[in-house]
Amino acid sequence: MTDKNSRWMLVSGLTGFTFFLIANFTNFFAGLNMLAGWLQLCVNAFVFLVWKKAFLQSCGFKKFVAFFGVVVPVVMASITIWRVLLPAIYH
Repeated sequence: MTDKNSRWMLVSGLTGFTFFLIANFTNFFAGLNMLAGWLQLCVNAFVFLVWKKAFLQSCGFKKFVAFFGVVVPVVMASITIWRVLLPAIYH
């Protein structure tokens, strides 16, 4: 795994996690969590692609770590859809 991949992984992971927290645990402004939920889905698609590339290019323990970076965005997106987006759509 190259140093460039590591930087992209760090930036994408922090961004995805930040949007996950905003979408699921804030109520500062009306509709902010809904907007953050949609943005989080877009960001998590980017996170998934970055970590997938790193997964395919790595080996050993780095591949093990990168695997979780591929799985976690899918889980976070599913949680956001379930907790934020679906309730907002159905109300």
